[in-house]
Amino acid sequence: MSEQVRCCICGDPLEPPYHTIGKRAYCARHFAQINKPNTGFWRAGLIQIVLVGLFSGIIALLAANLGPINPTALMVIGLLLAIVPSAVWLVFFYRQDRLEPEPKTSIAQVFLLALILTDVFALRLFNDWFKLANWAPAETFTSLLANILIVGFTIAGIVYVAVRLPVYATPEFDERMDGIVYGTVAGLGVATLLNLHYVLDNGGVALGPGVIHVTTTALAQASFGGVLGYFMAQAKFEHKPVWWIPLGVVLAAVLNGVFSWLMSEISAAGLAVQPWRSLVLGVVLALIVFGVLLALMRRAMQTVLEPAS
Repeated sequence: MSEQVRCCICGDPLEPPYHTIGKRAYCARHFAQINKPNTGFWRAGLIQIVLVGLFSGIIALLAANLGPINPTALMVIGLLLAIVPSAVWLVFFYRQDRLEPEPKTSIAQVFLLALILTDVFALRLFNDWFKLANWAPAETFTSLLANILIVGFTIAGIVYVAVRLPVYATPEFDERMDGIVYGTVAGLGVATLLNLHYVLDNGGVALGPGVIHVTTTALAQASFGGVLGYFMAQAKFEHKPVWWIPLGVVLAAVLNGVFSWLMSEISAAGLAVQPWRSLVLGVVLALIVFGVLLALMRRAMQTVLEPAS
């Protein structure tokens, strides 16, 4: 006599034909929930990328025509700019996802944990332990490897921990889209702390290049966090091989490292005086990554109804 098949989430007994994803069986309710497309997130994400990019471009153009700004005022403006892209992204997404939004406490936990880990671990690793600024820019290939192996893998690890510890094993992580949502939030936590230190370490920033830097950082980190979140969600709801999540970490780390390297190369080449080039790079990269994520999720949701044997 064959063993009774049960839903892997609620444990309810299932009669064939039943839904399966990666050889895991689901009742109709949980199958529909896991594969819910969450169009609000995609709409919010894509509109956010475009609007923030346009806003940053306008600010940069206006800044080029402004006179000297008081250093104190410049510091205050810089701190606001460091926070605004992440805050606007979170608020806009949450309004678009109002039909069944993720709990505010879960969003806050992921965001704050990523922010804190970036402060107490990542920055100390970059600046105090490895002292990247002293040797990494010396040679192009060395700079690329340093950005991937040290910066990229550190940030990818922080995003993974920020999602894994507070929400991954909880009932709030009940959709495959949740991986991308929480991964994006963790990426924004990283970006916010990096942007705050960018402003503080420079004693305020030139308004045009400053808004471009913080915007591209926020867009890129949100996108790379979403990539890792996708891999984590697929691993939770499907039977994936043991190397699946490490593959996601490696991919997110390489994307992050290459982006950091490109941004440093732009500055080294003297292109910071034309910061719109950095803005275009950040917006295009974010759009490409979001487009790839959308295609991956659509492919993952093309799941078939598998009859019991």
